[in-house]
Amino acid sequence: MTPVQRRVTVWLAAAGAIALTVWLGCWQLGRAEQKRAAHAELLMRQQQAPWSGADWPCGPAQDGATTLPAYRPVVLRGHWLADRTVLLDNRPMDGLSGFIVVTPLRLSDASAGCAHGLVLVQRGWVPRDVQDRLRLPALPTPSGEVQVRGRVMPGLSQTYQLGQEATAVSGPAPVVRQNADVAFWSNWLGQSPLAGAVLQLHPEGQTVQTDKLLRHWPEPGQGQDKHLAYAAQWFAMAAVLVGLTLWFQIIRPRRQSSHVPT
Repeated sequence: MTPVQRRVTVWLAAAGAIALTVWLGCWQLGRAEQKRAAHAELLMRQQQAPWSGADWPCGPAQDGATTLPAYRPVVLRGHWLADRTVLLDNRPMDGLSGFIVVTPLRLSDASAGCAHGLVLVQRGWVPRDVQDRLRLPALPTPSGEVQVRGRVMPGLSQTYQLGQEATAVSGPAPVVRQNADVAFWSNWLGQSPLAGAVLQLHPEGQTVQTDKLLRHWPEPGQGQDKHLAYAAQWFAMAAVLVGLTLWFQIIRPRRQSSHVPT
């Protein structure tokens, strides 16, 4: 490789590295803006009147969950389908490993537009048994009508998984899943649930004393500072690359050439 070719290669590599770090910094700024907007939307929706069963759209989950007013307060009346409970695995809370408990709620509000429809509710979180990872936690669930207060969500918690889980599941509840999509719920329930989900924020009124589920849900918009810090690091790295490239490719060679005796 000739000196000219080597210099061109170095310039191209430096330009690519600088462009990549600047892009990553801008991407982190975009993520911070997304979280800021989500938090602003949460604050705005919290001021609105709670949704009820009469407001919930009757279409199945695949027919437009994104049209739901995410983060809006909701109050639903219905009956738990305790025998259809699902535990979402690998969901940490407060630094501990555990499960998110999801139980379908069959609407019973006489005024509900989707009377007897099923809404998926993230009821809370339970820790994993540290001595026996195969032992599932006890989940006391009231059998009568309950009032569920929470927040409208476009869907259930999702996490990264390797491969695909089986759609058809047999056996007693609760079942453990990494994720639970619409196809799974249709098989598990025998019908499609309604679009979206509910993030439960408070225990049901009649189980305040016995409810053992944790609900330390992260607020939308948390983590803006983390993304801003990452952006600053990427931009700083880009600046360092610019400085090093200018020094070794322009400034240093010129200084050396200026000291060469003629």
